[in-house]
Amino acid sequence: MQQLRIFIVIALLAPLSLFARTTPEEGSKLNYRIIGFSFPDKEQTRGYKLQIAAGNYSDEKAFAENIIVTETTKKNRVVAEVPAFGTQYTWRVVYNRPNETKSKLFHFSTMMSPDVDTAIMRMRITRASEQYKDNYIFVDCNKALYDMNGKPVWFFPGIENRSIENIHLRDFKMSPLGTITSIVNGRIFELSYSSDSILWQGPANSEINMNTTSADHGYHHEFTRMANEHYMVMGFEQPYWQMPHPPDSSVYQSFADKIKVENGQYYQKMIFGTVLEYDSKGNAVWKWSGADYFKNSDLRNRILPNGMIDVNDTHANAFYLDEKTKTMYISFRDINRIIQVSYPGKELLHTYGKLYAPVPGADRDRHLVNGFFCGQHGCRLSHDGNLYLFNNNICHRASMPTVLMLKQPPAGKDTIEKIWELECPVDSGADRARMGTFNFGGDVQELSDNALFVCMGGTCGKLFIVNRNKQILWSAQPEKWDSSTSQWMRDGATLDNNMKEGAYRASVISRAELESLVWGERVGK
Repeated sequence: MQQLRIFIVIALLAPLSLFARTTPEEGSKLNYRIIGFSFPDKEQTRGYKLQIAAGNYSDEKAFAENIIVTETTKKNRVVAEVPAFGTQYTWRVVYNRPNETKSKLFHFSTMMSPDVDTAIMRMRITRASEQYKDNYIFVDCNKALYDMNGKPVWFFPGIENRSIENIHLRDFKMSPLGTITSIVNGRIFELSYSSDSILWQGPANSEINMNTTSADHGYHHEFTRMANEHYMVMGFEQPYWQMPHPPDSSVYQSFADKIKVENGQYYQKMIFGTVLEYDSKGNAVWKWSGADYFKNSDLRNRILPNGMIDVNDTHANAFYLDEKTKTMYISFRDINRIIQVSYPGKELLHTYGKLYAPVPGADRDRHLVNGFFCGQHGCRLSHDGNLYLFNNNICHRASMPTVLMLKQPPAGKDTIEKIWELECPVDSGADRARMGTFNFGGDVQELSDNALFVCMGGTCGKLFIVNRNKQILWSAQPEKWDSSTSQWMRDGATLDNNMKEGAYRASVISRAELESLVWGERVGK
C-alpha cells in the first residue's frame, strides 16, 4: 500500500515538474539575445517580476545596482531581450505574494560569433519602418536572425563538429512547428532556437543522390517542414540519356566526363531536380522526379550539331506545395519554366514557359524568353491564389530584376496573365552599374498585410518590403567589412576575395512567431 501511495504522489507531481524548470539553466552559454525565461510557480503568487543585471554577481547589492532589464508577467515565463553578445548576465525572479519573495541569483552568458560581430558584419538599414518594428528576418549569408533595426538577435551555432566559419546555409527559416530548418553544406537539419542540438537530420545518402558519391551535394535550394510534420526537400539525380547519334571523336574527348558508351551506344549524363518527402524517421515516402517528367519532353528537341543534347541541367531551383489544394509548383531556372503538378499524384496540370521547338536547330538561344520571367528564383501562391516569384531577368542584361505576380489560367489552359510587376530598386546609378547580372538567388515572401518582402539575391543581397502600390516601406543592405580596402562591401560583392555568397534567400517572422520559436511551440498554439 505504501508503494502505491508513493506511485500516486509521483504521478500527480510529474505534470507540475514540467512547469518547475528554470531557464536559462545556470551557467548557460547562449547564441541569442532574445531569451525565454521560465521559473517555478509558487502558491498565492499574483504576478512575477524578472530582473536582469549586466555582469556576473553573487552579491545582492551589486546585482541590484546593475539591473538593466525589468519585465513583469502574470505567467511563470516571459520572453526578454538582453543588449549584447559576448556578455555575462545575472538574473532572478521576484514573486508578488502576500510576502514578497525573491529567487536566488542565476547566471548565463551570450556567446560571440563573427556573424554577429558588428565590426565585421552588419545589416545597414536604408529605410526604417515603424510599421514592421516587431518583425524579424532570417538572412542566410549572415547566418543570423535580425530585428528590423538591423541588430542581430540569434546566430547559427556550429554543428557536427563544423565551426561556424565552415558552415554554408541555404533556405534558412522557421518551420510552422516552432523549429529552425536549413540546408547546411548540402545536408538538411532541423534545430531548436534555444539549443545547438540537432532535432532531426535527413539521410546523408538517399535515392536523390543516384549517381553521386558525395554526401555534401545531395540537397539544394529548398527545404520545408510540412503541416503533417513531414519534411520536403529539393535534390538531384544524374541519369544517362541515350544520344540520338554518336558524337565525333573530338566531342567525345572534350565531354568524356558526361558521355559513356555501352554496347556501341552513346549516353549523355543529364542533371535533373527531384523533390523528396521524408517522414519523421527519415524514411522517403514520396518523390517527384525531374528525369521522369522530362524523359519524353521537348528537351529532346535541343540537339546541337555535335550530337550533344543542349540542355544538360534544367536547374530546378524552387518548389512550393499548396497543401490545401494538393498541388505543387516547381521552378526551372535555366529553361525559364514553372510547372504545376498534382500532389501526391504527380499529374502535370500546367506548364508556364516556352517549350523547345520541334525543329532541330531552331531557337538556338539557350534562354527561352517567355515574355514574363527569365532565370527566375522562388515561386509561391499569394493569399488570393496568384503565382508570384523573383525574376532575375537575365535575358535582359541591361535590366534590373523584377518581382512578378501572375494570374493563373482556368483549368485546361496554360496562358498566364501578368497582373503586377516591380523593378527592384537600387540606391544609385553607380550601384546599378556595379551589380551586373543577377543570375542566382533571390526570393519573395508575402506578408500578412499583402506587402511583399524581397531578397534581391545575387551579389547584391538587398532586402526590402514593398506594398501593392509599389511603395518601398523598409529596406536594408547586408554588408561585410573588407579589411583590405577598409570599407564596407555588400556581403558577397567580391567573391574572388573570399567574401560570402550574398543573401541567397531571406525570410520574415512576426513577434508572435518569434515567441513560438523561443518556446519551441507550433505557431498559433
